[in-house]
Amino acid sequence: MNTEPLAKCQRFLAALAHMRKLNMQAVAADKHQVTVMLPVQEALQNHQFKTYMHGGVLTTLVDTASSMSTLVALDEYELCPTLDLRIDHMSTPQLSQPLYAQAECYRITRSVLFTRATVYQASLDQPVAYAIATFMRPETGTTDSAFKALIDGTAAGLP
Repeated sequence: MNTEPLAKCQRFLAALAHMRKLNMQAVAADKHQVTVMLPVQEALQNHQFKTYMHGGVLTTLVDTASSMSTLVALDEYELCPTLDLRIDHMSTPQLSQPLYAQAECYRITRSVLFTRATVYQASLDQPVAYAIATFMRPETGTTDSAFKALIDGTAAGLP
């Protein structure tokens, strides 16, 4: 079993302060898909409306998982900004359960990466949301070499 895709995803999350603040965790990854978990956190719950979180947090979870699916799908790290993200909300998340986003990069072209994701709690068969996203591929030589080294695990001072 190749553990490098998961390790790469974990380094990606650890490198971003807002991911650490949200305590997002990469729980599974291979060349084709990733699963990211957002644990239950009192600070994210809205008891007044009996919902799990602010929509921006769910959007961040989906965008992060989708972005990480491009990270594992590409042979080399590329900084690929989000071009478009659509989320279809299917049900209200439960306050007592973590959220998971499973994403895959299903098509890679010269200039665009295409992803799809499912947000769920207990089961993929009971989705909280579905999402599709596209990411722009950079021109040759535009990737941040320091961040690439961090993601690849070759940067000095990594744990």
